[in-house]
This record gives sequence, C-alpha cells and structure tokens, in this order.
Amino acid sequence: MTVATYEKHDAYKTHQRGQESDREIEARALLTCANQLDAAARGQEKDKNFYNDAIKSNQRLWTIFQVALCDPGNPLPSELKNILLNLSCYVDKVSFRALAEFKPPLLANLIDINRSIAAGLSKKPASGNQLPPSPPPQLPSGPVITTA
Repeated sequence: MTVATYEKHDAYKTHQRGQESDREIEARALLTCANQLDAAARGQEKDKNFYNDAIKSNQRLWTIFQVALCDPGNPLPSELKNILLNLSCYVDKVSFRALAEFKPPLLANLIDINRSIAAGLSKKPASGNQLPPSPPPQLPSGPVITTA
C-alpha cells in the first residue's frame, strides 16, 4: 500500500466510526479489549508488559462503563444498572488477580464477558429504545460496589 492508500483507508475508517451508534462503539471497544486479552492469554505477545497493558486497557473501559452506569441521567432501568455494576466488580476482581498472579487462564472469563456483551450490543433492539440486551447468564452476586 502507498501512503495515499493508507490515508484513504484512515479517512474511511474515521468516516465509518463517525456514523456508528453508541451501541456499536461500545461493542467495538469491548471486542478490541477482548482481542488484546486473547492475544495476551495465548502468549502471542511474550511480553509481560503487553499482558498487563491488555488487562489495564480492559479495566479502563469497564471503569468508563461504571461511571456511565452511576450517572443519574442514565436511562437504563435500575435493576439492569445494578446487574452491570456487579458484573463490572467481577471484572475488576478478576483483573486484579490476573495482574497480581500473572495467570493467563484467568483472562478467559474477561474475554467471554466482553464478547458476550458485544454480541448483545450488536443486535438491533426489538423496539425503538436503545437499551442493551440482558447480560450473560452467570453473573456474580453480592452488593454493588463501584469505583465511581
């Protein structure tokens, strides 16, 4: 590819992203993090820094979700917000453990969670509302604790 081809490709990607819905942006972000975590878990990058960065990137994304879920103007039903906040706490717990113990198999749950939620976000809502789909069936239980 020539430089001009790269510039056209980048311009196309920027144009496409500008037309994405919030759901599509969130799904893409979740899949990007899932792919990074997958590469780290498989050891495709033999670098511990890559492993740590993949986990931290995913945690930053989930922290953004936590803040959005705690926003009083968030239109999601309270029950759904609580479920997603509990799920985000589970993501934090697994992430901290994976960082402390350097155990790539721990990343499998984080990858599955991200991919499941992204798949649900990629589906069109049945009605005109923009509510996300139900979360994966096996959610952690307990009190809601957020970093927000």
